[in-house]
Amino acid sequence: MGLFDWLRKQEGPAPAETVSPQLVRDATDFLIRQTDPKLALCSRYDERLAPGVSATIRHIIASVKQMPTPCDASPDHWHGTPELAAFFVSPDELVNAFSRSEPLQALFEQNPTLDAAYAVLGTTLIERKGLGMAMEGEILRRDVVQTSVSFSNPRVHIVAPDAEGLGRTVAWRMFEELAMVALERIDALRDERKSLSDDRALLQTRLQMLHGHGTGFDVHDGGKDGEALKALLEENTRALAASGAGVDALEHELEVVRGVLESAESLVSITTRTMRLTAMNLLVEGESNEPLREIRFAYARAERLRPVTRAALQVRFPRSAMRKVTMSFAEASRLPI
Repeated sequence: MGLFDWLRKQEGPAPAETVSPQLVRDATDFLIRQTDPKLALCSRYDERLAPGVSATIRHIIASVKQMPTPCDASPDHWHGTPELAAFFVSPDELVNAFSRSEPLQALFEQNPTLDAAYAVLGTTLIERKGLGMAMEGEILRRDVVQTSVSFSNPRVHIVAPDAEGLGRTVAWRMFEELAMVALERIDALRDERKSLSDDRALLQTRLQMLHGHGTGFDVHDGGKDGEALKALLEENTRALAASGAGVDALEHELEVVRGVLESAESLVSITTRTMRLTAMNLLVEGESNEPLREIRFAYARAERLRPVTRAALQVRFPRSAMRKVTMSFAEASRLPI
């Protein structure tokens, strides 16, 4: 976690001025280790990645600092905290979600004097449009388009003993997420390269058979079939060159990492969302006569091959609220054998 020790609440220079050369070097080395250590063989790899790493760190700083401040997630605050009431149907459900968290259990076990822990509660945000009933003045209208909002699959994976430590952990996870995006793209490039190489071998074999040995009982000089195969082979050659086959492979993969860093803001982000909801978690965007609760939460997004999105809250959860949770038969049946 030492890589992000710079992220703490303190007076000082603007985020754009806080990225030290040493931090850029450390972050670059971590990124290379996570993707492919052989990328360090590329000429001036650190200089080429440095601008993207520096911009990425500034993006992470801004993202973490604009997250809503941690709220008190003790069950006594469920009713009075709109976000907790929207995320959980009852205080018991809230307590169960935190009590099942293995990272939170481990943190309390490792810190016996810690009265409360800080954590990120992540959930799956689902917004569904449908038809329902709504009052407009004194008239009940049917078939009104409504958006229902639900927060499901609560998970508590990111924990820390204090708020500053939580911010550093979130920053670390964001940087790890970018490394994952880069690794996925490098793997996809390698798969494409291998597929093209396999296709090339087959095309060359077919062309040799056509010109040298014929095709089965039919011996001829190639003709139109030969020209078609040559065209396919030339197209394959161009595609292989574009994918960085041969000595250029590492250079192409380094460019993939550099491209991910330059697009960090669009690939991995944490933004703040605000919603006005009814007691039934229906989204309200205009005027309403119903009692509403306004909630603010962090919205995390990572553009992997399978995009990851989570609605999240930073919270403070007391040790006294933890309980021993037994696994139900339905949950046990879903575990891999």
